Amino acid sequence: MELYHGTTQIIHAIDLTKGRHRTDFGQGFYLGSNLDVAQRWAKSRAAFSGKPIVMKYTLDDSIFSDDNVNPLVFDEPTIAWLNFVRDNRRKHKLDNQLRHTHGIVRGAIANDKVNFVVEDYLKGKITAAVAITRVKALPNVQQISLHTSYALTYLDSTAVYYQEQLSNSAWSAWHYLSE
Repeated sequence: MELYHGTTQIIHAIDLTKGRHRTDFGQGFYLGSNLDVAQRWAKSRAAFSGKPIVMKYTLDDSIFSDDNVNPLVFDEPTIAWLNFVRDNRRKHKLDNQLRHTHGIVRGAIANDKVNFVVEDYLKGKITAAVAITRVKALPNVQQISLHTSYALTYLDSTAVYYQEQLSNSAWSAWHYLSE
């Protein structure tokens, strides 16, 4: 499975401790199935500093059947998905550690309004059922987060590519990342 990671730097080695806390699926290394979404994410991160870069990885699909990884899959936004996102986003004394035991989590990427919906849900302004009706998943787009070094072994480290946004806003061709 080909996946993309939007960033502002070329990643030579994935460091799981550098992932942000209080994200949808918890601290980890996030990838997406849609190149356009990864490019937009890279551009939004570069608004603060750096240059938009997209990394391309290949993930072995058999990870989802490896019980040692303890995969968690949400095929669409559900109340279980919403509660999982809520629990990972909440400020808590565990903010500096992973709040679940899954080596990989896969789920639909919701539209840009998900942040507002989850905030309203966290604040008790709306119920879970109302929140689910307001969240619209992007069609045919998945986000995947890896949370353990064992899960990272399912990424093909010999075939990593990257592209950069050029000064004319176009994207470069893919470059092979050699170490």
